[in-house]
Amino acid sequence: MPWITIINLLSDLVVFNHYNFNEFLQKLIKIVNQVVPVDACLIYFYDREKKVLTLAGSKRKRDELLGHITMRTGEGITGWVVEHGESVAIERGAYKDSRFKFFKELPEDKYESFLSVPIVDENGVAGVINLQNKEPYLFTKEQIKIIEAIVKIISSAFTKIVLERKVGQLEDKLEARKVIEEAKGILMRTKRINEDEAYHFLRKEAMTKRKSMKEMAEAVILVMK
Repeated sequence: MPWITIINLLSDLVVFNHYNFNEFLQKLIKIVNQVVPVDACLIYFYDREKKVLTLAGSKRKRDELLGHITMRTGEGITGWVVEHGESVAIERGAYKDSRFKFFKELPEDKYESFLSVPIVDENGVAGVINLQNKEPYLFTKEQIKIIEAIVKIISSAFTKIVLERKVGQLEDKLEARKVIEEAKGILMRTKRINEDEAYHFLRKEAMTKRKSMKEMAEAVILVMK
């Protein structure tokens, strides 16, 4: 096992300020895969207030699924791990487990082996790492303990960078709302239409041109202000 590689990657990850959300998760996946070299690695963020797990990162390219695959506490093996705060390791036939929840969008759900480890900080479970392999794979006690140790080390950084991302998304939404409101005002004045008509105009144009509402609003401000 390339311990020096793992240590270097881990020490670099803990000092995470120079990484964005996706870079952080990909670096974490790389570290975990050094310890357990399996075919798939999925990382879920757990929203403790809503009690919902959301797919946040994947070893394979899954951009269209990130943020869209969700489970509630106790749902599936991953939800069971959140509920009980302990790891689950299955060598073969993971999809036959009574706790298993199948997602047709995830080819990994047809894989034989499954290791699910909770990411725990001082407030409880913050996320889950799932490792899966196409063929049966015996997860050793040492491997499981190492993965559990790694997630303990990065748990605070994981929680903080997820929170920063949520705050960033909120700021983006507020900024988008501000731009859209300004564009609606311009449309109402120039086209002599009401607020609802201005909104529907923006939405229709955004759909026609395959732009976001914010992008369409920015174009209106640029051209008509």
